[in-house]
Amino acid sequence: MNFQIIGKTKATLADIDIQTAKKTGSSEGVPAVALTFRVTLANAALSMLDKSLLHFLYAKGSPGAAAQGTLEGVAVVSEMAALTPAAVKIGTIGWDDEQTGCKVTIYVGATGHGDIRLKDCTVKVKKIDPKEGGTVDFYLSVYTADVDAETLGDLGVLKSHDLDIELEGPEVAAGKQKTLDTGADKKVTPIKAVKKGLGTDADQAQRQAETLAKDPTQAGGWPFPNTPEAALAAGTGAPT
Repeated sequence: MNFQIIGKTKATLADIDIQTAKKTGSSEGVPAVALTFRVTLANAALSMLDKSLLHFLYAKGSPGAAAQGTLEGVAVVSEMAALTPAAVKIGTIGWDDEQTGCKVTIYVGATGHGDIRLKDCTVKVKKIDPKEGGTVDFYLSVYTADVDAETLGDLGVLKSHDLDIELEGPEVAAGKQKTLDTGADKKVTPIKAVKKGLGTDADQAQRQAETLAKDPTQAGGWPFPNTPEAALAAGTGAPT
């Protein structure tokens, strides 16, 4: 499940359950709260729960209903606005799916100073109620221990009120992907290619001359040229 409500959306705060959560590694309790919201969304939101739900619960409406949806001032909620026979028989569907690490914002007032922002929330979709016309009532439970006494007091007076809320899903860490270096895709420059092989005869003579020139036994009457230039000339047959 990847359930989100992006942008201010009307919701009813149906219930508030004040609880106590235990601190990790401690017997002391901290305040926590579970909020129950009812929010009505277009049936396209069903895909956030399961991609097959929309086609299971809805079908395209009759031509008359489709024409009505295109009238001026009448918003088109969904192209698939008619409940399927299965949806009519099933009615409200119990759901049991949750996600952690969410952020919930409850907008209070016009200035934004009274907005309530809850972090580290566990959001559970408890049930869904599909409606004829292309809308679905979602019943959500939002649990968090990111509250204090003042926040609990602010929430308490909002019970049964219609509010604007926003729900952000958990953030996915975009870690750097480490690529294994197999060497198969390495580009070898001409310089590296020369180092990997023996090179030309002149290259070999150059290296041999440099090695011999560093040998102290070559001083004096050693019969081979004792400078790199002389060795190179000797190796290639060029006059010295």
